[in-house]
Amino acid sequence: MTANESETTTSTSDDQQTTDESREDDLQAQVEALRDELETTKNRLHHAEKNLRWMAQHQASETGKSVCPECSSGGSLSVERTATGKKKVECRNCGARLI
Repeated sequence: MTANESETTTSTSDDQQTTDESREDDLQAQVEALRDELETTKNRLHHAEKNLRWMAQHQASETGKSVCPECSSGGSLSVERTATGKKKVECRNCGARLI
């Protein structure tokens, strides 16, 4: 083994280590981006579910019939007034309450 071969082996090892570190940094950045996207999607889903519940509640209070967002059964929501005068919407099938 000559001196030139020794230097070539060392530099190749350093290049591979740098490449591995660079790849690891790229993967870490992708993981962080995916986590941020997941959190955004969770928030959007939460807001969509709240909107769906609100729409079902108001449709039931206006028409007396609506689709339950929990069990997806049509015409099963009933509307009653509580002692304080608030409207209480409840599913006859699954018992879910929309307040």
